[in-house]
Amino acid sequence: MKRLFHILLISLAFAFVAPALSVVDSRIAAVYAVDAKAKAKAQREKEKAKAAKEREKAKAAAQKQREKAAAQKKKEQAKSAAQKQKAKAKAQQAKAAAKPAPKPAASKPAPKAIAAMTPEEEKTQYMEQKATVDKANARAEAYNNRDITHRLGFWGQVGYSNLFTSGIAFEAATPNPVGFENKDKGFVGGGLGLGYQMRYRQMILTTGLEFNTYNSVMAFSNQPDGTMLLQYGMSPYASTMTYHYAFDSMQDKLIGGFAQIPVLCGMELSNSPLFWQVGLKIGMGVMGQSTISGNMTTSIEDKELIEGLQNMYNHLLVSDQAVQRPATSVKFGLNLAASAEIGVNLDQWINASPRLRASLFADYGILNSLSYKAADGAQDIPMQMTVAANPLDYPTNSTLATTSAANAQVHPFLVGAKLSVWFDLPRKQKPVMDYPAMPASRLGVYLYDQENESALGGVSVEIIDVATGKSLQKNTNRQGLLQNRFAPGQYRVLATKNGYLPSDTILQTVEEFSFDTLRLPMHRIVAPVVHTLCLNIFDADTRAPIEAAVRIVSITDPAVGYTAQSSDDGFIETPLTAGDYIAHLSGTGYLSKDDTLHFVLDTLDLFMQHIQEGVKVKIENLFFATNKTYILPQSEQAMSDLATFLLENPTVSIHIVGHTDAVGSDEANQILSEGRANAVRDDLIKRGVAAERLSAEGKGEQEPVADNDTEEGRQLNRRVEFVITGTDGKDIEQVY
Repeated sequence: MKRLFHILLISLAFAFVAPALSVVDSRIAAVYAVDAKAKAKAQREKEKAKAAKEREKAKAAAQKQREKAAAQKKKEQAKSAAQKQKAKAKAQQAKAAAKPAPKPAASKPAPKAIAAMTPEEEKTQYMEQKATVDKANARAEAYNNRDITHRLGFWGQVGYSNLFTSGIAFEAATPNPVGFENKDKGFVGGGLGLGYQMRYRQMILTTGLEFNTYNSVMAFSNQPDGTMLLQYGMSPYASTMTYHYAFDSMQDKLIGGFAQIPVLCGMELSNSPLFWQVGLKIGMGVMGQSTISGNMTTSIEDKELIEGLQNMYNHLLVSDQAVQRPATSVKFGLNLAASAEIGVNLDQWINASPRLRASLFADYGILNSLSYKAADGAQDIPMQMTVAANPLDYPTNSTLATTSAANAQVHPFLVGAKLSVWFDLPRKQKPVMDYPAMPASRLGVYLYDQENESALGGVSVEIIDVATGKSLQKNTNRQGLLQNRFAPGQYRVLATKNGYLPSDTILQTVEEFSFDTLRLPMHRIVAPVVHTLCLNIFDADTRAPIEAAVRIVSITDPAVGYTAQSSDDGFIETPLTAGDYIAHLSGTGYLSKDDTLHFVLDTLDLFMQHIQEGVKVKIENLFFATNKTYILPQSEQAMSDLATFLLENPTVSIHIVGHTDAVGSDEANQILSEGRANAVRDDLIKRGVAAERLSAEGKGEQEPVADNDTEEGRQLNRRVEFVITGTDGKDIEQVY
């Protein structure tokens, strides 16, 4: 029986569980079906993307093949064109070879160098460009120097204010005429502002935005009999009893605020700190408030009583009852005010970067639109009784919100002192144009053989500026011609060529906008001639021969040298042959100097400067570290020579001046030049020269001796000089 029960229980459980398992199986089958569907879709997308990728790859391969074919075609075309060009050049060469050789040309004058423009055309063009720059710079200078200033500033002001009213007349309706009248009294007011000011010459124009507050008291005046009354007959005793209300010290305190835009013009007086300005201020009321206060006495007049009833608190008959009503809002509208101001600039007494000004001013509203809005229960007078059981129950209203003020005008008034702070705005400057470089004149040199007058190419020509010593070296072309541009001045021309004697030194003057061609003949060397170096030493000023000591050293071989003393005719003959040398010259009463000698055959002329007060001398072979004031060791000989000169001539005083090029700022160059001059002075003091005989200064880039646009010019400008400032009347025994 127990087993049968278990079997029955299992059968029932299976009957209930089987449907649930069937549902679960169906759900699982559905999930597997959806998953299979998704996988199939993903596989199709993958195959589709793979096909698209294969198509793109095939397309790119086809494009690459087309580009390769095009490049090959272009290469073949270029090769064909080159072959054609080569064949054409060959044909032209063959044609030229077939022509007969030209006959030798007869002797001709020096060829003229061809220039793009004539000197006259260059001069005309330069003058036109210069005139254009002059005109533009004149306009820029006029703009930069115009007397105009723009300013931003702020100010504060305080003083007496009032809100004058016009057009208000209080008239109560009959049968209770009262005759309220108002009287304006002022109070303290003020404001703040922020603005812009433009000054042109003496004229000034000011505008901006400011906020001012005005305070006023409207006092209610008494009637002619000394009372201020409201009368009212209270029901049901109106025919026999009349309530009287007398008011004392009644006033309406008004506060108004206006945002205003000032538009003022005036003048800053010449040679005076005074200024003035007048104009208009356009404003709008942004705030307004009214508060009524005072005292009230209530009494009853009864026709049956001999005297009126007063001070009966049980009947609310109160004397001097305080009247204080909450503030009410008043709306002010558009305001147009006239304004005047006179004051003084404090700049000359107060040294401050902004401009400080103190002034007196006055503003008066000439046109104000009162934004009338009657309050609830508006009436013709500020106070009105109502029919009520309480005799003290009465409404109050601002005088500017009564029906009597509907057509009234308010005139805001403010007068007082003002303090302003103004900041000058930076002014944009128009740049000044640089003048065009003056076109240098052209100098041509034509070298030819003296015997057959044929042009000589490859001649080494050196052109030396007599004033600066700067030289230019070039070779002539096949036509024997050399040309170059030079600044106006005097030049020495020296030409050398193997197998020819050097040309004579010629002093050639170059003028502005000129183009000259110089003819120089050269003589062949018939037989080898050996020359030794000979020197003539002359005074640079008088050209007279002088005696001097000379020390000569070869540039290429320092072991080769010669030392000698010139004769009284200034002549020195040495055993040195052709080559390049450095000669150090010194003589009593003259500046010693180092000259570079390029000796070929001729006797060389050297010139020495006589020493005297005021003579300026450049210290040669003086070297400093780059952008430093440190004297380098290779300057030892130069500093030793200068110290020896000063020690052997104790009566001589010198002024040392440092100079720089124009690279870098003016301030940095000034500091560098001063440092180098003082470095030389300090070095001389260390070598035993008395400090009181030495002075030093730096002039930076102020006194260039050459053009700062080239490295050669800048190198010449970087120098230290000294000027002999005194000899104490003594003869100079030895000079530097």
